[in-house]
Amino acid sequence: MPDELWDEVSAQFDRRQLSALILAISAINVWNRINVAIRQPAGQR
Repeated sequence: MPDELWDEVSAQFDRRQLSALILAISAINVWNRINVAIRQPAGQR
C-alpha cells in the first residue's frame, strides 16, 4: 500500500479499527482464492 494511501486511511480509523479492517480484507481475499482454486462460483452452495 502506498504511504499516501496509508496516511489517508489511518486518518479515518484508529489502530484497532485498522487492524480489524485489514483482517476482514485478508479473510475475504483468502476465501475468494479458495473458491477460485476449487472452482466454486460465488454465491453457490
